[in-house]
Amino acid sequence: MFYERKIRLAMLMDEAMYRRTFQGDDLDFLATFAEIINRPPYPDKIDQDYMVDNLRNAEVCFTCWGTPVLTKEILDTSPDLKLVLHGAGTPKAIVSDEIWNRGIRVATAAPVIAIDVAETALGAMIYCLKRLGDYDRIVRTGRWATDYKSGEVSDVNALKPLIKRLNAYLTVGIVGASHVGKNMIRLLKPFGVKILLYDPCISPTMAREMGVQQVSLETLMQTSDVVSVHTPKLPSTYHMISAAHLASMKDGALFVNTSRGPNVDQDALLAQLQSGRIHAYLDVFDEEPLPADNPFIKLDNVLLTPHISGGHTVNGGYERGRYLIDQLYRYCATGRLAEETVEDMISMMA
Repeated sequence: MFYERKIRLAMLMDEAMYRRTFQGDDLDFLATFAEIINRPPYPDKIDQDYMVDNLRNAEVCFTCWGTPVLTKEILDTSPDLKLVLHGAGTPKAIVSDEIWNRGIRVATAAPVIAIDVAETALGAMIYCLKRLGDYDRIVRTGRWATDYKSGEVSDVNALKPLIKRLNAYLTVGIVGASHVGKNMIRLLKPFGVKILLYDPCISPTMAREMGVQQVSLETLMQTSDVVSVHTPKLPSTYHMISAAHLASMKDGALFVNTSRGPNVDQDALLAQLQSGRIHAYLDVFDEEPLPADNPFIKLDNVLLTPHISGGHTVNGGYERGRYLIDQLYRYCATGRLAEETVEDMISMMA
């Protein structure tokens, strides 16, 4: 064993986040190899004073959304801290330069969150491609006029046609081979679709190993039946999906965004959706929460959700907690971490 005794752990999450992240059996396992310095219940809000008081003797800490930045002032009072395990995706909100200066190691729950995001994107994609929302509205208004051979609704008020299947005849474009993008590729493989990928950081060899065709963003947008965006929010990705890209999409194509709102020119996307030419699933927006008067809300050809992808379900929260505990066990047993975050990665993370 890398650690011959129980490691000293500080829980730096508010009470609500703690309850959403950990459950009994997992905490029982954690107690076999870790000593939690600060026991529950936890504060409604974690502040810097709480961090200082409870990190003094900690060798590792669990953090999450709502945890303050680990500043030099805080770290000066916690000389034994060796590892930060963050229960969210990007650690940008909690790490400071002092983390790297002191050689403190960092890992996050990004890999398990990515699975949840990809599953949400795929589920919404199938829902939209099958036009289930359209058919639901038709049934609820007392209509049953469907030509099942073509799949088109025989009604003058029906929306413009949308491709209605997910199979080998479809081309799906993945923008960004992030954790989420790679999981999307994995989940799409059983459907036999042709997968295009745009990611300038991926080499041709890596693309071949993933079983995808690497293309330019322009080609992907023009030729895909479905476009799914999985890029981080960075200065370089602001409006990377431009008005020209959106205008070049096929009639009847589906646009999916579970990444970040600013990655897409939302005014241009709105214009394309208002034309009825394309459809969309949007989980993220420029302004969140989405205002009640936002014009997206009035459209029937867009499926909207309130930024729910990313481990925010009940089981998704517990998966994040289990992943943190498993990471700490791996560290205690071997000194190693899976998917460790290093300083050079930060600039490319969401």
